[in-house]
Amino acid sequence: MTAGPRVVYVTGPARSGTSTLTGALRQFGLRVPRPEVEPDLANPRRPSESRWVVDLHDALLQAADVQVADPRPLAWHLVDRAGTEAEARAGIAAWIAARTAEHGDLVIKDPRLLWFLGHWQAAAAAAGAVPSCITTLRPPAEVVGSLVSDTRDQVVERLAGWVNLMLGTELATRATPRAFVRYWDLIHDWDGPVFDAATALDLPMVDPRDKGAVERVDAFIDHTLHRVEVTWDDMPVPGPLRALADDTWAALDALPEHDDAVTRAELDRLRALYPYVHRKVTTSPARRIARLVPPAAVPPPVRNGMTGMLRRSPYPG
Repeated sequence: MTAGPRVVYVTGPARSGTSTLTGALRQFGLRVPRPEVEPDLANPRRPSESRWVVDLHDALLQAADVQVADPRPLAWHLVDRAGTEAEARAGIAAWIAARTAEHGDLVIKDPRLLWFLGHWQAAAAAAGAVPSCITTLRPPAEVVGSLVSDTRDQVVERLAGWVNLMLGTELATRATPRAFVRYWDLIHDWDGPVFDAATALDLPMVDPRDKGAVERVDAFIDHTLHRVEVTWDDMPVPGPLRALADDTWAALDALPEHDDAVTRAELDRLRALYPYVHRKVTTSPARRIARLVPPAAVPPPVRNGMTGMLRRSPYPG
């Protein structure tokens, strides 16, 4: 029996290398359905995102009242309910069927995709396609450091969001064939991890013998992209959250070579622990006070003093 068209989902938070990986896969013939999102100041290179996909995810996140990097454990339930109520799965299946009939093999990427991965996986199968997932992995301090301009105000929420997103994404990708690619490996020596992922996911079009595609990827990947090398010393991080992020990264970093029962059990343990850590880092007295008043209404000297209070708070948050 002939397999259906491939639909590869590239998952990962913003600034984790998803655009670079998707761009590399495109050179081997996987298609990003048009129209595409236009480049902007935040991502001056082509982001390789279908406008229909982004608009769908924006609408569903708005309906669920969930942010793109929402740190709340409850957010997973809210987006699943929003997708179900909107009958998103049927709409996605129809869109995939039409796009694969037009283009053949697809690659779908959007930082919001991970929230709705279950719907996309089931929709691909319903459309007669073969779904798989590739998740990009980048250390949390680098992801948060590349997203946050004022780390003193935003780092806790962003880091908690990274933990929540990555633990949820890892669980969701277990439902289909999957692979993991480290950001550093992708930028500095792309061919090994990309071809290994293609072999694991049975993507015959991603062929190292395609010299033209290999040359195009070599020209496409910007080896200077690894510009942000942030450590915990560069940002204030509550102890419990930092420890959980470090443990989460250690488990994720093992997945490219050890996607086994031991690693998955450790990720299950961390996922069960996360709601308790999240509750600690979001309920300190200083943070409750800070959320009561809009920042624009607070004079700069007072705002600066509140920032210092948050850093010095004896509570874990």
